[in-house]
Amino acid sequence: MPKKWFSRKQSQPHLWVRGVFLVLIIYAFTTPVAATAPAPVAPETKAVTVDRQTLDEVVNQALDRQLAPVKEMLTELTIHRTSLTDIIGGIGYILGIFGVWAYCLSKRKKES
Repeated sequence: MPKKWFSRKQSQPHLWVRGVFLVLIIYAFTTPVAATAPAPVAPETKAVTVDRQTLDEVVNQALDRQLAPVKEMLTELTIHRTSLTDIIGGIGYILGIFGVWAYCLSKRKKES
């Protein structure tokens, strides 16, 4: 009888691995999470009330200031400059059209 290279007992993980994994999962879900206390407020700070319009203006100014470099980079990317690959592609396009025209002429001459 040939030797089995694969046995069902060898393919299953050891029971102690399952047990350790189960204990870790139970521990992770039953451990209480420490509540963080709110940061103390300095006594000299005062509560300031800001109306909605002023808050919107301040936030918009901050966003415009931070996004200005990104907007400049986007405008630079959208400006299209003619490159060498564009020139070579254009020449190839013209030669391709000429090749189709020459092919059509050769077929026409053979038929007549």
